[in-house]
Amino acid sequence: MSKAATVRVPASSANLGPGFDVLALALDLHLEVEARESPKTTIEWKGEGIGELPLNRRNLIVRAAQEPFAGWSRPLDGLTLGVHNQVPIGRGLGSSASAIVAAALHGGFCIAALEDGGVRVHRLGWPERWRAVVFVPDEVSPTNEARRLVPRRPTREDAVFNLGRVAEWVLACTKRDRSLLRSAMDDRLHQPGRARAYPYLDDTIAAAEQAGALGAALSGAGGSVIAIADRDLKRVGDAMLGAAGERRHPGRILILNAVARGPRL
Repeated sequence: MSKAATVRVPASSANLGPGFDVLALALDLHLEVEARESPKTTIEWKGEGIGELPLNRRNLIVRAAQEPFAGWSRPLDGLTLGVHNQVPIGRGLGSSASAIVAAALHGGFCIAALEDGGVRVHRLGWPERWRAVVFVPDEVSPTNEARRLVPRRPTREDAVFNLGRVAEWVLACTKRDRSLLRSAMDDRLHQPGRARAYPYLDDTIAAAEQAGALGAALSGAGGSVIAIADRDLKRVGDAMLGAAGERRHPGRILILNAVARGPRL
């Protein structure tokens, strides 16, 4: 019998407002996969995503597991995969964007800087009292549509606005200054367009802030909304649920910690 390999990877929330494909935060939800070579590919899936993903060779996990063996003289016949997943699928809590990959691999709050086709990653300290309050919609998000709604050529004014907000994010974390977060999580680059795909977005952000959140933003390409709070966590979550519900977009609330480390093998 072939030896099994197991990997456990955290969920991530990217962008956090202004940091489009640059900022990401690793969260304490995990995807755990045990893989073993076998004559054919089979997947036993438990947890989030049942019925939402193909359980065959088209599955992204299968493709990722086989990629390192491409070009070997003896290709893999198949894989037996045991998956235990806590991460909602297709709702902005994990994707292939460079910032999210950086957070998933390194843990914590990450800045991803593109360079010569690669990514240079910097980690910032995350204040222990800050929690993520996440609204997760029941419906799978239209992420392809949401990506098309991001302008290819932002205006100079919007680019400068976002650069200033990313700098405020760095200050907020390094100085542990909670008062900066509402401004730091503001965005003019991708959220105004994506709000057309998620009509509850602006109301949910406003409700979170009015209930005591330090700031809030779309998570990744959506449609989850992430708020950062250090008190009144249930109140913030209830306000977010109520605002989205009024727009006829039901969902649930997850209250999560940041994860200091990336995958475990």
